[in-house]
This record gives sequence, structure tokens and C-alpha cells, in this order.
Amino acid sequence: MSAIGLGIDTTFDDTSVAILFGKSEILANLTLSQFEDHEEFGGVVPERASRKHLEVIHHLISKALKEAGIDFKEIDYIAVSNYPGLLGSLLVGLMVAKSLAFALKCPLIGVNHVEAHPYANVLTYGEIKFPILHLVVAGGHTLLMNAKEHFDYKIVGQSLDDAAGECVDKVAKMYGYPMPGGPIVDKAALEYPGDAFSFPRPLMHKKDHNFSFSGLKTAMLRFVENNSKKFYTRNNYLNLDEREGPVLSSFFQSVIDVLIYKTFKAAEKFELKNISVSGGLAASKKLRLAFEEEAAKKNIDLFYPPPKLCTDNAAMVTCLAAHRYEVKQFDDLDLEAFPNLI
Repeated sequence: MSAIGLGIDTTFDDTSVAILFGKSEILANLTLSQFEDHEEFGGVVPERASRKHLEVIHHLISKALKEAGIDFKEIDYIAVSNYPGLLGSLLVGLMVAKSLAFALKCPLIGVNHVEAHPYANVLTYGEIKFPILHLVVAGGHTLLMNAKEHFDYKIVGQSLDDAAGECVDKVAKMYGYPMPGGPIVDKAALEYPGDAFSFPRPLMHKKDHNFSFSGLKTAMLRFVENNSKKFYTRNNYLNLDEREGPVLSSFFQSVIDVLIYKTFKAAEKFELKNISVSGGLAASKKLRLAFEEEAAKKNIDLFYPPPKLCTDNAAMVTCLAAHRYEVKQFDDLDLEAFPNLI
């Protein structure tokens, strides 16, 4: 009989709770975003984020149970992201998860948040086709994983500095757009040509599969300075300025070109015919179109979840935990939180 899992994700500034039946049937997947709480600071304030998680998490759990039509006694295991992320935020989710596991006398399963992102594709397409190359383009991480089976993967490429999503957010901020920067940059990329300006494509033709986006970020800062662009705050971030549209579109084309080239070159090297893309930046329509076009050219099976499952959510965390539950990979109540990808 299929198990029911309750998953919690509080790695950064989103509080998310999900309830999953079996490995892919979502009974509830609720997420509260905090970006408006941090907008005035131009970035996430760790202490404020952890306090907000604490304020809303119990209400979110109650609401998820109600939406799923079940009560606590029907939960078979508790899943929680315990790394990587903001330590204070992680601890809120972890302490709540431990308390629930203890009270309900059910297994506790700690989950690597980054490893969980590709499992958004299980929720979308069913079981993963192995072997596969996973590209994760989350806000704080850009990496490639060569996965042979569940829990058996090797990171074959990663960002040496800024992640792609982080670079996008910072460049949008240079032009006065509030966080998150992804939607406005994606809008520009869809509305304006991506070849109006030429920006760097870092490590594009290096033999390894690593990424670097800090140089591109610096190039954009110099471009802003050299063109005497004023910094100002907008009331409506979707009100795209026609002077900036081609700039942001050209910038994002550089990011896309690097991600496409590196990913498909890695797939070629490791002789992989399956590729998945996941993470917050994957919510970009322009990025999705680029991957679909390249996959069709190279006869690659592409697995790409819908936008609502690209961004941080507890359903993907619970999905990975469901696979661990099946093989009884449980954790003790002394499970710890770690801010870094270990």
C-alpha cells in the first residue's frame, strides 16, 4: 500500500508544506513567499526569513492537511530539507519536522534540497529515466549531476562563483527592479531580441563542465556605469522600460547560451540521452524554449517541469523522501541542519 508523506521546505525565503500519496500524487502543495517582506532591503534578511517561517508554518501544515482531506494519524513519514540553505530558516523546518516525527512515532527523512529539485519531474512525468543528466538552476546553485540511479549520482559541473539565478537577480537589481529578478528578465527576453548587445559567455568553451557567472555580472555593472544608467526604484516591476529590454534580453541570452552549451556537451561526453532541467530559474519560458529546441535538434529526451514545480516547493522534497522511504533510508532525531551543499 502506498505511503503518505508530509514534507517541509524552509531552506530560504519560501515556507512550503506538501502532502504526497505514493511517489507522485500531490494531495497538497502549499507555499508562502516572503519576497515582499524583504523587498525594501534588496535581498533576503536571514533573521527576518526565519521569523516569518515560524509565524506561518503551523498554519500552513493545518491548511495542507485540510486540503488533503486527512489528519495526522494517516501520515506515514515526515520529510524535511535539512541542507543547503539559510541556517536559521532550515532550523525552523527541521525542529517542526522532528517534533512531528516524535509525536506521530513515524520515520524522519532528511533531504538535500538541491538533490530534490529534479524530482519535480517525477511529479510531472512519472519515474525518472536513468541514466540521466540533471541540470539544477536554483537561486543559489547551478550544477550538473550525472545520475545512474536514485541516490547514485556525481556532480560533474557546478558554478565556481555566482549561480545563474543569483546573477539574474543581481543584474535586474542594477536596473532598479525588485526581487525576484527572473520574471522581468524573462519578460525582456521574450519581447526583445537577444542579439542587440554582446556580453561575455564565461567558461563557454572550457573543457570542463563548470560554470561561472560573476564575470558576466561584473560586465553588466560596467555596462550600466558606462551608459550612465540611473538607479531607481519602480512601483511595478512588470513595467519594462523599452530602453532596457534589449539589454536585459541580450544579457539573458548569454546565460542561456552557457547553460545550453555546457549541459549538452556534458550529455555528449557521458553519452546520456536523457536530460532534466529544474530549479527556480527553470521557470523561465525563454529558457524552456531554448532547451526544447536544442533537445529536439540533438534527439535528447528532455524532462522539464511546469513553472510552479520549478521554484522551491515541498512536493519535490517529499517526492525524493518517498523514494527513500521505500528503501527505509530513515534519519534519527539528532538530524542536523547544514547551510552548505555537503
